[in-house]
Amino acid sequence: MGARKIAFVGLPPMGCVPAVITMKSDHALTHRACIESLSAVARDYNRLLRNKLTAMRIPGAKIMYVDIYKPLDDLIKKPRQFGFDEVNCGCCGSGTIEVSILCNSLSAVCSDDSKYVFWDSVHPTEAAYYNIFLGLRPIIDLFL
Repeated sequence: MGARKIAFVGLPPMGCVPAVITMKSDHALTHRACIESLSAVARDYNRLLRNKLTAMRIPGAKIMYVDIYKPLDDLIKKPRQFGFDEVNCGCCGSGTIEVSILCNSLSAVCSDDSKYVFWDSVHPTEAAYYNIFLGLRPIIDLFL
């Protein structure tokens, strides 16, 4: 019979990810800010994905689009509203380029990761993921 409940997660605001800012901004060292053109690509992709999913009709299947863009964008654009102080770099290492195994037990980390949206230069912190979950909870409940 196969899978009957399928969730497709869209892209986040790519231009706001610390590693992307570091690699793609001409002013990454002096002025860290989202790169709108890259976030626009993610929005366009998400729109196309939603359109394709809406057009899909599979009998007995429940197909859902999960919008990760808006909840993460809200955290980045209104950090104080969610209890965050830092959105442009991660808690681990310099917070601008380290990711995954480069953030390890030997890495320097911030004193309070709950004040950071990003743990490393790509992945949100536990506190950020919790806020993202709260934003998605109504959709998740409908899906289950």
